[in-house]
Amino acid sequence: MRRQPILLPLTALATLAAAGSAAASDWHTVAPGSPAADLSFRRTTSGARGAAETYLKQAASELRIEGVSLGYESELQDGDHRTVRFAQFHAGHPVLGGAAAVQVAPEGRVEVVVLDVARGLSVPTAPKYREESARSAVEATYGMTLAERPSAALAVFPEAETGGKLVWVVDVRSELGGERFLVDAHAGKIVHRRSLAVHARGRVYPISSAVTPQLEDRELVGLDAADPQTLSGWNGNFKVANYVAGDLVGGVSLTLEQSVGPNAGEDFLYDPPTSADDVKDQFAQVGVYYHLTRMRDYFTKAHQLDMGTPGWKLVAVANMLESGRPMDNAFFSPQGTEAPFRAPNLIAIGQGSSFDFSDDSDVFLHEFTHYVTANAIGYNDGQFAVNEYGLSPWAGSIDEGIADYFACTVNGDPTLGEASLVPFGAERDLSDNIKTCPDDLVGEVHEDGELIGSLAWSLHDKFGAELGDRLVWSALTLLTRNASLGDFAKGLKRAADKLVSTGELTAADASAVEALIESRGLDDCEEVLDLSGGKLRRTQMFGIDSLVYGTGASCTEWRRQLSLQSLFHFKSTPDRTAKGIRFTVQLQPHGGDDLEWSIYVRTARHVGFTMGDMLPEATSYDYSVEAITDTYGEIVIDEKSDPPFDPTQTYYMVIGHGNCPATAVTVESADLGVEPPPVDPADPVEPEPEPGATGGATPDPTDPAKEPPAAGCACRAAEPSAPLAPWTALSGVALAGAAVLRRRVRARRTRG
Repeated sequence: MRRQPILLPLTALATLAAAGSAAASDWHTVAPGSPAADLSFRRTTSGARGAAETYLKQAASELRIEGVSLGYESELQDGDHRTVRFAQFHAGHPVLGGAAAVQVAPEGRVEVVVLDVARGLSVPTAPKYREESARSAVEATYGMTLAERPSAALAVFPEAETGGKLVWVVDVRSELGGERFLVDAHAGKIVHRRSLAVHARGRVYPISSAVTPQLEDRELVGLDAADPQTLSGWNGNFKVANYVAGDLVGGVSLTLEQSVGPNAGEDFLYDPPTSADDVKDQFAQVGVYYHLTRMRDYFTKAHQLDMGTPGWKLVAVANMLESGRPMDNAFFSPQGTEAPFRAPNLIAIGQGSSFDFSDDSDVFLHEFTHYVTANAIGYNDGQFAVNEYGLSPWAGSIDEGIADYFACTVNGDPTLGEASLVPFGAERDLSDNIKTCPDDLVGEVHEDGELIGSLAWSLHDKFGAELGDRLVWSALTLLTRNASLGDFAKGLKRAADKLVSTGELTAADASAVEALIESRGLDDCEEVLDLSGGKLRRTQMFGIDSLVYGTGASCTEWRRQLSLQSLFHFKSTPDRTAKGIRFTVQLQPHGGDDLEWSIYVRTARHVGFTMGDMLPEATSYDYSVEAITDTYGEIVIDEKSDPPFDPTQTYYMVIGHGNCPATAVTVESADLGVEPPPVDPADPVEPEPEPGATGGATPDPTDPAKEPPAAGCACRAAEPSAPLAPWTALSGVALAGAAVLRRRVRARRTRG
């Protein structure tokens, strides 16, 4: 079953805007003879952190980070290397999304630097609106004073087009993991709202009730001795509790209990409950402890991850309900829990409508990986993450794919959710390797994460679990908050090269890694796709119908308040002899034809986005064609445009839209006025007639390319622009046989 991407409830859409962050990641491979690297190597006596800090200081000019303040955050083990991570600050305030990762070789030499920093910040750091005003603005969205006052802290929201904003970061607890609001500290209004929870549907036996239905008695390692004995362990850093009550959305904190003790001497030997809807199920709580401990041991042993500090403290809640109702879900949230089970991290496993999700460890091993990436890497802002390109869900997609992969590799099979997701038709098979970038990406993080998960599983199949896991983990340590799918590919290539240098992989193995990456299109999957030279690119765009699905609202009600965009930006560098450039866009709706969209073009850099009332909007561009309602549109830039066409420039394009249906998109560019290459006279002009044929090739008289243009327009047939799900095939057939009216509108300059 292909799920409708229910991306955000309308209550959140009502205040959603750009969650500013730094620009996309910049990768710097340090040459062996780099003076800065040699200096940091010679002068450093304080380990990987010292080497990294010295290099960043010495190479500040080369890295363009003069005036950028970076503070040490953490140090991760990556085989025999170390990755030192830094967070960005401005005038003492954290910069949302600003980060750096520095990989240091065993001898202390810096080899790779990944930067995701905001440059040129000019943010007044004294708030006009105080903390209490920010809280009040947030409470107004709930229509009541919250029982628990939300936390609030100042941060800098980087925005390339404006120099940034000072915001209050306000976190509110909710029954599904919490929400984060950004409140403009100078304007007093909410500019962003997102969930803090990362969700996955799911349902322990050795693995799950479907895969390993035979119960086994396994050792519960890491328990903390206590009287009475409870399911608590990891030297005070982990507790398993059971849901009792609570409605966090309504301002009622969770009530939890920890009442399960040994039932057979010192052992916890509980059988599964006789009723699938038992909300005090001891068997579920024991299974949650066992499997999460198993996953913790995997990360500490395989990847040398230190999870013993207070910031890693975790509470897992079994038999979780939604205000007393069944919860067919599971989630991780960095909101944590309050006393008496106070912890900064929460994993909740739902008591579902027909079975207990704790019966499938795939579910919470997936959630545990979210817990790891949030605390060790911190790169995922979720479905509606944004940066200077506008909406950018790619880090969320990587996180979902990685969470699927590590759950599957630890459980030893490529299918996620045999017990929990199969009943919904939503299981994820990582051995299915057909998805590619950009053709099959739809903008929903779980679906797009399948591309990452399947690529990781291909590495697992080719090199075995140990090396496959190391490749994936090594790539993960270098990701920053605005990571693209292409950044993950770069990390894998770097990881493969590193294993070649240690003799654990061969040069042929590294080439095989690159070939796998290329087979999925991830070698060319950055925020901006190149159309130069007449390349044609296909992708998808979700529509307003996807956002409001299941809410009772209509696209018409929300069209004027929402500003959506293509998942990717595009660029084209014309031939130096060109007289102009044309971008063409063909849409193929997946049901319905209620379209309203625009094309924006900018020279020299990508179209700039800033915060609108609800979502990021295109505000910095040089040319546009707006309010297109057909399935075809184009923009022409030539000597009559303002500014005139310049063949020395690169032209960047993006699609903005308020389309109701999801659509497949085909985009291409063409240079105008370029002489075609000469035809070799020896080449045949047309094919010879087949034996028995009565004549040469004759154009179909209905071929749109051969029809004379009507006054002021031209006609063409809409071709299917991407592989379609079966439910969209009929609309594709209908469009392919129809002549679609198109408008050729001379580009005009509307905004600077």
